[in-house]
Amino acid sequence: MADGPGSADAKGNAFSEPEKKKSPWLDAWYDPVAGMSCYSSFLCLADLAADGDHRLVMVDMKKRIRMYKGTTIQWEHKLPDVPCAVQSFYHEAGHPPIPTLAVASGHRVLIFRNMRPSMQYRLPPLEIDPIEKDIWKDLTQDGADIQAGFDKLNAARENGTALSNQSIDFLAVEDLESQMEYVRGCKPNEEYLMQQQTAITCMEVLKQNMDEPTAVSMLVIGTENRMIYILNSSALEIAAKVKLEAVPTFISVLGLFDVEYRITVACRDGNIYTVKNGQVLSNVIELETQPVGLVRFDKNVYVGCMDNVIHCFHFKGKKNHSIYLPCPISCMSLLQITKSRVAKALVVALQNGEVRLYNGKHLIATVETNDVVAGVKLGTFGREEGSMVLSFKSGALMVKILQRNANLDGTSVAVGPPPEQDIPLDVPKKTKLYVEQTSREREQAIDMHRTFQRDLCKLRLSTARAYVNLLGTGHGPMSTAAGAQVRINAQVLGMGPQFKILARIQNAGATALYDVPVHCTTNQNLYRIPRPSFFLPVLVPQQVYLVEVPVTCINENGGTAAVRIFLANSRGTMPLISAIVQMPISEPAVIDSF
Repeated sequence: MADGPGSADAKGNAFSEPEKKKSPWLDAWYDPVAGMSCYSSFLCLADLAADGDHRLVMVDMKKRIRMYKGTTIQWEHKLPDVPCAVQSFYHEAGHPPIPTLAVASGHRVLIFRNMRPSMQYRLPPLEIDPIEKDIWKDLTQDGADIQAGFDKLNAARENGTALSNQSIDFLAVEDLESQMEYVRGCKPNEEYLMQQQTAITCMEVLKQNMDEPTAVSMLVIGTENRMIYILNSSALEIAAKVKLEAVPTFISVLGLFDVEYRITVACRDGNIYTVKNGQVLSNVIELETQPVGLVRFDKNVYVGCMDNVIHCFHFKGKKNHSIYLPCPISCMSLLQITKSRVAKALVVALQNGEVRLYNGKHLIATVETNDVVAGVKLGTFGREEGSMVLSFKSGALMVKILQRNANLDGTSVAVGPPPEQDIPLDVPKKTKLYVEQTSREREQAIDMHRTFQRDLCKLRLSTARAYVNLLGTGHGPMSTAAGAQVRINAQVLGMGPQFKILARIQNAGATALYDVPVHCTTNQNLYRIPRPSFFLPVLVPQQVYLVEVPVTCINENGGTAAVRIFLANSRGTMPLISAIVQMPISEPAVIDSF
């Protein structure tokens, strides 16, 4: 039985409880009534005043944007639409370098400079199918047939035409009066309604020509129409655009736009695509379930899925390992420290309130929270580089700081295999022999496989030769002795003591055989064959002959033996073919008592 914390051994020495590993995170600030529940893409850390004091920028579903300086709210503004992402980028190389704030909302990117709305960029509208345009042109004319236009739009949708929102809403109206009212409402705003707009799903920042924290950067935007747009540094024009196979949900960028860059995109079809210098690569990573998080870690891509698993892939598509979690994943982010030291780690927030820190596949630390984490952001907050901002589902806000002497090396963490496994075991001699044999097989696998294949071929050749010789002596299912090809198949009928052997004889050759002798032999003490020898007058090719051989068991105690049937050769001593029939045990004779 295991000893408890207060137990002692036989000498009276007390056992101490194992010391719990100290968390590398320090509690910095917690606001339970912040009132903003933000996803990871709704959080941003940036030095907006170029004074070295990084601010926290937050947006939420209530169309609000808020900026924290330390623990106080420095600025708050109302947004015109529901946001989907917020990022900071440097549009020019200024002195001092002051970043620009970009908020993606609907089909627009709102630009804030010096905490003031500066301008907005609208994504280009989608092209409307000419068939749909012609149908609406007829519908908006006076005296148009509304029902005929409705049927044409429905047929166009069934044929695969991508309709606009205007047409989809029109097809959702079933009543004819309501349809006419809808068309009348579309006539004054015909040109505006026929412009289909897309929506932004995700946004990231790509450096243009220098890998510096304050270098000029560009916005990378993913949209609902399966496009990725790269805006120029001023966020006014499209520098590049890429067409994807599905709608992007998560984006991770690496490299420089003017040199070489890679964009890793997780899409709604459950696949991971890679865009290199504006071209979609052919290596696609297929996932088992939908992705819920994407983090680029050096040459590795970590993808969190809905089945509570984090898969690690090489950027070329090869899978490295998987991390299985006890509950669903809430969000993922990357901890990256470059100033005081160089360190990277993966932060994963779970639905049970845990925030885990991983180095590769090694778990470094776990932080327990009392609420469900909605979003996490890591970076520099204030002047602390290793800061972690947690936004909870209840609207609370928490900030933690990584200790400066925290060890993020996964090999030194007391998890996984115990250190006792490095101590060599006393292996028995038989086990040593087995290990040596295994090592020899591993080193000489190719030569051993070649030897095995050679011996297998020799065995097959010897078997084939023996079978041919067997057929030549008349002991096979078909004999070729004396140039004749004869088949014989025999079976036993009856339960005894009267048996009947039914032999099927077939000439498989091309010429007929005449006067073929048939001989039957058996144990004379067990069986009696009334007609042991007879002749077959003729064996016509491909004709099956049925020959009945009666057999009587003469032994009162039963018993069993074999009956041999030979088709003799009139030109030699070697039979054409033979068959051995194993007789069953005979039933006792029924004696009539009357």
